[in-house]
Formats: sequence, C-alpha cells, structure tokens
Amino acid sequence: MINVKMYPAENGDCFLISLGEENRKHILIDCGYADTYHNYLKEDLQELNKLGEKINLFIITHIDEDHILGAIAFIEDNNKSKNIEIEEVWYNCYRHLQMEKDQEKLSDKEKRILQREIALGESYVKRESFSEINKSEVSVKQGSTLGALLLAGGYKWNSSFDGKAVSQDNIEKIKFDDISINILSPNDEKLEKLKKKWLKELTNKKWNFKITEDQLFDDAFEFMLLMYEELQIDKTEVSLEEIKTIESVEKLIQGKINLDNSPTNGSSIAICINYKGRNLLFLADGHPDILYKNIYNLGIEKFDLVKVPHHGSRKNMTLELSEILKSDRFLISTNGNNHTHPNLESLAKLIYMNKDMSKEFYFNYETIASK
Repeated sequence: MINVKMYPAENGDCFLISLGEENRKHILIDCGYADTYHNYLKEDLQELNKLGEKINLFIITHIDEDHILGAIAFIEDNNKSKNIEIEEVWYNCYRHLQMEKDQEKLSDKEKRILQREIALGESYVKRESFSEINKSEVSVKQGSTLGALLLAGGYKWNSSFDGKAVSQDNIEKIKFDDISINILSPNDEKLEKLKKKWLKELTNKKWNFKITEDQLFDDAFEFMLLMYEELQIDKTEVSLEEIKTIESVEKLIQGKINLDNSPTNGSSIAICINYKGRNLLFLADGHPDILYKNIYNLGIEKFDLVKVPHHGSRKNMTLELSEILKSDRFLISTNGNNHTHPNLESLAKLIYMNKDMSKEFYFNYETIASK
C-alpha cells in the first residue's frame, strides 16, 4: 500500500509518502511554510509517533522559503519536544559545496558583518514564516537556520552520501529495505552554479574576506539565499477561452519559453521512489534539462505518480520532458497566488503528449488553471 498526502502549503511543497501496511516507512519531502507545519503536518507526525513509527527519510529539496520555512519550524519544535524520530535527513547547504576554505580565523569586524547579515535573515524568516494570526506569537532566535538546527539536534545528515552533498555524481541510487531511490537532481554542475551564485552575492556586497569553516558562513549562506533569491515571476496569462481547439493547444505548447535558470531551483533534490514495482516521481523545482536526461535513463515506461516540477511553471516543462512523464496521476502543489502557477502551457503539454493515456490532475488549491 502506498499513501501520498499533499498538504496545503500555499505556493510551496509538503508531501508525506507512506509505504507498506505493517512496519510502514515514511518519507517526508519539504514542509511548505511554518503554518503548514503547525496547522497540518504536526498533528500527523504526532499520530505516527504514537503508532511507534518514524520518518525514515526527510528531504528538504532546496533553499527556498516555500520549501524550507516549515522545515525550520518542524526541526526547531522537534529538537525541543521530540514529536517524532527522524532516521535521516537529506539537505544540501554551505558545508556541502566544494569550495576552498581558508584556515585563518575571522576578524571581529568580519564576524560582525556576518552576524548583521544573519540578523537580517532571522528578521526575514520571522516575517515570512507565519500568517497574520501567529506572527506576533513567534520569536526567531540565534541558530535558527535549518543547518544550525540539524546540527543541534544531532540528526544523521546526508549520511547515505557519507556526509557529502546529495548529488547524482556522488551516488545515483540509494536502497533501504524494500525501497530504492534514484537521484535525478542535482548533479555537481548544478551545485557548482549555486556556489558561484553565492560567491557573486559576496562580491556584490564587496566582502573580500576569506571563506572559512566558521559556522557563521553556514547561517549566512542559508539566509542570504532565502532573502536574495530572484523572483522570476512571469505575469503573462493565457485565457482559457484561447485553448478550445486542438490548433490553439498546439500553438500554446509550441510557444517560446525562457527556461528556469535559477541556481537555487537547479540545486533541487529530485527523486524517483521505487517500491514493490511502483515508481513515483517527486521533481521539486528541478530544471527540465537534468530531469529529462535522468528520467529517460531510468528506462521506465510508465510512472504511477508524478509530482510536477516547480508547481507547474512553464519554465520547468518542455515538450521533451512532458513526453517522458508518462503517468495517469499528476500532483500540482500551489495556491497560484505569487507566481500564477500552474501555467496553462505546462498543463497543455502534459495533456497533449501521450494523448492515448487518460490522466488525472490533483491540486491542493483551486487556481485559474485548475478550474
């Protein structure tokens, strides 16, 4: 038995995958915003704990507020009250990037600069994490990045990768019990682009001090990516009235699209879960080039479930990718408020390609495109 729960995560992601009937295994992917955790996920995790079950794998796909802020709330809460045991965490941050680090210690001035940046990040997380009702009740404390909380909680962090980055170039396939997971994204090239993005941010700030092992860099890296990730919102909307005929659908799917080039999204951990002959794709906000190549290489004729990349953004769905996403079940997680996701172009491509297959689309919110 496989059960997949898609939580209300506003414009983000939060999925709980439960495998088996007895001695169930649970994989948690992202946690949306803090409200997602407190209002929906927390109760379910407590129920699993009462049953003597645990989260066998917790994946935080990448550093973006709609995927990570709920994870920060979860781990902070779990460190205090141990709501549920977590067997292993997959999450890539500063310590997993390949960069030369100086052995010198930071000067007091350099520490103050980083501490100021971290304070700005803490303030940002406080503003963005909670709804209007809860904002006044929440305080953000030092060490509140996800990386710092994972270290404080002593979790097995990327242990399947010997503590290195979750990357297809490190290990392509992980097995535990009767579950196997193929890593589809990222690879070292995508992580290298993330590193360059961060170093560019440092240059733009005219910080010329050496990169070191100091934990301040871990916190500054995470907060800076959260605050300075460029919002690539394409506000072009396509009316439903324009796609009533096959000709207009063909025109829609052939339109020129600027593909996603965000290094943060490119660092997404995208996976294929195989359990007793069933294959489930969870594609995070992954880039279509790496997803196409690695899904094609799996050689799987049909998938039992596909979580559509980047909430159905047109920038993450090509005709080539939609053709190999052969499935009759598609999950799209977004309320559509911030980025007008899902885009009709993505839905049209998934519907038009493999026309002989019946398809069902599951949304956790009603949007313009889902009506």
